[in-house]
Amino acid sequence: MEQKTLIIDKWNPINYPKITKGTAKIDITNYKKDIYLMEGVGGYTFFKVKNKIKVTILKINNKVVMVDDPLHWIGMEELAKHSTGKVLVAGLGLGLIIYHLIKNKKVESIDIFEINPDVIYLVSPLLPKDDRINIIHDDFFKEPFRKKEYDTIILDLWVGEYGNFEICGTKQKVPMLPYYYRIKFNNPDSKVFMWGVKDPEMNPAYQIK
Repeated sequence: MEQKTLIIDKWNPINYPKITKGTAKIDITNYKKDIYLMEGVGGYTFFKVKNKIKVTILKINNKVVMVDDPLHWIGMEELAKHSTGKVLVAGLGLGLIIYHLIKNKKVESIDIFEINPDVIYLVSPLLPKDDRINIIHDDFFKEPFRKKEYDTIILDLWVGEYGNFEICGTKQKVPMLPYYYRIKFNNPDSKVFMWGVKDPEMNPAYQIK
C-alpha cells in the first residue's frame, strides 16, 4: 500500500475568536513542524506541517472534541461532497462540515442536532449564513430522524482512540459500529456516514484501498 503524505505550508480554514460559555470553550493551539496522521482521508496516510500552523479547538468540560486541522477539515469536505438532499448532521462541533455542505448544490437542507446549549451559543453565530441551515437543540440519540425522512445522515459524535470511544463532552459509552448498523437498518434508503471509521462505504472520506 502506497503511503501518501499531504504537505501543509499554510493553514487557516476558519477564524474563530477564543471564547468560553459554560461547559464549552473555543481555543487556539499550534501544530509544530512535524508529521501527523491523516488516517486515509483523501487517500493520504500522513500530513506534514512545514511551518507551525494555528489550529482552532473546541473543548467540552475541558476535553478537546473537535479541531480544524487538515485531517478534520478535509475529512468533512469529503463527507459533504457525498451528501445529497435532506441532510442530518449529528453533532455541531465547530461546524466544519457546514462550510462544505453549503457549497454542495445537491444539498436541500441541513439539520444539525446538538445537545449542548453552550456549544450552540458559541458556534452558531460564527457559521456562514445560509437558509438551508437549521440547528436543533436536542438529543440525537432519541433518533429524531425517524420522524422525518433524510437522504443523508452524518454521524460525528464519538471521540477517543485505541477502541475507547465515548460521546463528545460526556463519559457515555456508546459503541460506534452497532449504532451505525442500527441507524442504517432504520433508514435503509438513506446514505449513512460515520466519521472516523476506516471503511469507504461508511466513511467516504477514507480513500485508501
